[in-house]
Amino acid sequence: MDVDVLKYFLTQGPFALLFVWLLIYVMRANREREGRLQDLLDKFSDKYDVIIGELRGIKERFPRHNEDR
Repeated sequence: MDVDVLKYFLTQGPFALLFVWLLIYVMRANREREGRLQDLLDKFSDKYDVIIGELRGIKERFPRHNEDR
């Protein structure tokens, strides 16, 4: 019985180590990518606020001619 268990772990051990290494590698890569994505979204949100402000300024300059539509 002990020999069978030992054989099982010897044959499956390298695959388990590879799986754990790959899991850690992917999690780190995802964390870095999500950080870059969050920075990009922050920049877009800053630009969005600027664009909305500009559109409101344009809207104030041109009043509606036919408000009953």
